[in-house]
Parts: sequence; C-alpha cells; structure tokens
Amino acid sequence: MDSSQEMTRGAIELVVLQTLSNYGDNYGYELIKIIAQKSESIFEFKEGTLYPLLYRLEEKKLVKSYRQVAESGKERRFYHITAAGEKKLASKKSEFETFLAGMDAILKPNHLSLER
Repeated sequence: MDSSQEMTRGAIELVVLQTLSNYGDNYGYELIKIIAQKSESIFEFKEGTLYPLLYRLEEKKLVKSYRQVAESGKERRFYHITAAGEKKLASKKSEFETFLAGMDAILKPNHLSLER
C-alpha cells in the first residue's frame, strides 16, 4: 500500500470514529449522510467503503455493533464507539494535528531565510 492510500485509510478511520463519538450510535447509511453533510460533501462514502471499514474497526474492538429497530421500523445494525475506540481516536487526532501543523509550516509562505 502506498503512503497516500495509507493516509486516506487513516483519515477515513478518524472521520468515522469522530462521527460516532460526536453523534452517538448510528447505522451505516445514517453515518454516510452525517459525514457528507458535516464535511460539506468533501467526504462522500459509498457503502462499499464504509461497511468494510466498520467491520475492520469492529474486529479491532474500536467499535461495537448491535441490532435495533430504527425509527423507520426496519431492523438496522447500529455502531457504537468503544472505550478503546475513544482512546485510538485521541491518538489518531494527535497524530493528524501534528501532520497538519507540519504541512501548514511547509505550505505557508515564509520570507525568512534559513540558516545554513
């Protein structure tokens, strides 16, 4: 896997874990809608992207799923972030903030010369 795929996968995990942390338990389709709305459509996941990710997060015990009847009357699989997921989220957020600070330092114009 190249670094851009790895970075994208890490960002998607961060987005999903943060969404579950912020908005509570939700089922996949609702997560897709929340993420698209809150990101102003920057992140528009397809079910084929989200569900495999949720399954991986569940295998890692970062989320837990349960079945429940939704408001529509349909039985749905809801996902809940676990304590381990909250801990991983905090770690990933810290890593991402460090990454952003580094990118910001490189991308913003700086008229100071470097010492050689």
